[in-house]
Amino acid sequence: MENTAPRPVDPALDQVIRDTELTHVARLVWVHLHNRSSGQRKATIVRALGVDKGAVFRAIKALSERGLVGDDDGVWTAIAPQGETR
Repeated sequence: MENTAPRPVDPALDQVIRDTELTHVARLVWVHLHNRSSGQRKATIVRALGVDKGAVFRAIKALSERGLVGDDDGVWTAIAPQGETR
């Protein structure tokens, strides 16, 4: 049976959400940053999402290693993935 569920309009969002190599917290952090008009500090992300500080720090590290977030003097912003990662 074919999956007929509607897919998100934003291909970057679709790609990150479907990336099984990222933890659910990493995906949540990326989506949160992606939907913000400006970047946020790690502590602000922790308070906004109500997630453990260590989990957010690990998520930021994993996202940073994959080039999905950028750091501008401690303020983190989401970066759209470049092409397919498969």
